[in-house]
Amino acid sequence: MKRIPYIIIGVALLLFASCGQQQQAKSVVKNFMEQHLADASDLSYLDFSDVDSTRVVSDSLLQAMRRGVSDRYQSPLPFTDRRSPKLFHIRVNYTLGQDTCSATFYLDSELSSVVALKENR
Repeated sequence: MKRIPYIIIGVALLLFASCGQQQQAKSVVKNFMEQHLADASDLSYLDFSDVDSTRVVSDSLLQAMRRGVSDRYQSPLPFTDRRSPKLFHIRVNYTLGQDTCSATFYLDSELSSVVALKENR
């Protein structure tokens, strides 16, 4: 019975930490999109997925994603070089003018910059 308060405190701390990561990732992605979308004046966000981590993204896959970005984004995009094997990703659904779009953004391990993006079609 004495362990229950410690478990509750541990869970609460994890929730607070993950909320901070979520907000930081959303902020980085919003800034990136507003600065680099060709027509960001018609940009409206619908929803964001939860931030999750991945270790299965190879450097060749990152390069392929970087090359596959459409002309919605101004070229060249200032992607950050990969610093660690662990990356985070977040999916965003948004509207741009009359189009409803979706993209997955891959962020560095510090959640401070975009490493690559994949437009979901």
